[in-house]
Amino acid sequence: MDKINKAVKGFWASRLGGKGVKGGKTLDGFISVIEQTIKDSGLKGVEIHTGKNTSQLPGYFRPHKAWDVVVIAEGKLIAAIELKSQVGSIGNNFNNRTEEVLGSGIDLHTAIEESAFGEDAEIFTGYLILVEDSVKTRSSAAIGMNFFPVMEGFLDDESIRDNIYKPKSNGKYPRVKGVSYLRRYDILCKRLVLKNMYTAASLIIADESKSNEGFYSDFSPQTSIKTFLKKLENHCELIASYKS
Repeated sequence: MDKINKAVKGFWASRLGGKGVKGGKTLDGFISVIEQTIKDSGLKGVEIHTGKNTSQLPGYFRPHKAWDVVVIAEGKLIAAIELKSQVGSIGNNFNNRTEEVLGSGIDLHTAIEESAFGEDAEIFTGYLILVEDSVKTRSSAAIGMNFFPVMEGFLDDESIRDNIYKPKSNGKYPRVKGVSYLRRYDILCKRLVLKNMYTAASLIIADESKSNEGFYSDFSPQTSIKTFLKKLENHCELIASYKS
């Protein structure tokens, strides 16, 4: 069983045991994987902070936020990473998770631009989310629009766009099949990176029925956990090379 499988197995064990959900410990296995990746990169003098009292970073639109993993080396911010999970209540919680990651990303990105961490800051910003693999998360989610068409990429079948989104006299369009929630999360992660809100964003799909195996899958290569960790490793190695 590799390190990611162990982290996924630990997630389900912590969640099903009940203690992890209340204590916020369900994703500790992934924090351990991230810590090991940083330590193996060769970066010296690293401090890795994961506690709420030690991982506060300044924001631009709010005074501060506690990130799940904050990496400091010689007084400089090297990385800030947020970890989330989504099990159950997929409809409402997808919107909540989207608003959270956008808010945190904009706040930190703007603070970086405004030199909160120095003029020469090079910071890895990461977002990792584990989503349950279920009928609901793989099913098409309906989309209903009133006045303007949904943007491209969110329809289950984009070839029907021109027929569906013709001007309507009452300003409403018919409800149509959208992409699955897993696909929505994949789009979210890709666009967070595309718009430079985050350096890397990963979607981990985990099946509770295979919790003992720690089974997981990726939705796309760009948002895989291995790609995420490779980007983090490359960033740390680059920073380490400045001091060699």
